[in-house]
Formats: sequence, C-alpha cells, structure tokens
Amino acid sequence: MEKIENHDPDVDVLHKYNFIELKGWINQLQYIDNEVDKLLNLYAPSIHNNEIPKEILMLFSKRKKANKQLLDTVLSYSNTYKRVMECDDIQCDMAYLREYEQLRKSFQYHLEKYQRLKNTLYDNAFQKL
Repeated sequence: MEKIENHDPDVDVLHKYNFIELKGWINQLQYIDNEVDKLLNLYAPSIHNNEIPKEILMLFSKRKKANKQLLDTVLSYSNTYKRVMECDDIQCDMAYLREYEQLRKSFQYHLEKYQRLKNTLYDNAFQKL
C-alpha cells in the first residue's frame, strides 16, 4: 500500500489506515506467540510443583493455538486487503470494510482473552509468594 497523500479520497485514506493497523495486529500476534513460550518457560517450575494449576498450562496451549490461527487469518487477509485499491465502487469498498471490522472484533476479543489468562497466571504466581 502506498503512503497517505493529501489528495487521497477519504475511503482510500481509511483503507490505508486499516492496512497499517493490520500490520500492527500481525506484530502483536507474533509477540504474543513468543511471549506465551517465555511465560511457560518462566513459570514451568511453579506449574510442575503444583504451585500454579496445570489447567493454566492447558489454557495457554489453547490460547497459543488460537493465536496462531488468528495470525494466519490476519496474514491472509492482509495479503487480500492489498487489492482493496482496485475497488471501483462503494459495494466493493464496503465488502472489504465489513470483513475488516469483523476481523478487528475477533482480534480485540482474542487480545482480551489473552490478557485475562495472563492475569490469572500472575494472580496464581503471586498468591504463592
């Protein structure tokens, strides 16, 4: 996608901002994937000593899998979204925007679930101190 220009129509500016946001989501999802591994390694002794419930480990494994699926979806959609500039009518633009909005909601939901899971891990770890 090109950079945003002063003469760009509003819908093109919106698409360009959305594409920038998609790249941010990809970075965040890649970070989460890496962070899950680090958290599990960090807390592995506490989990093995039953200081932190093993269910939390299972939940992190599920969240990591969901994260990978969402990352794959966002990467695929990001490649598709590059073609939005080829739209020549409002219906085409709206189709991309509806799909983008649905993906944004999925990303936000995923992020909230991950943050709650991390908080559960931290709460359990700090209770044992």
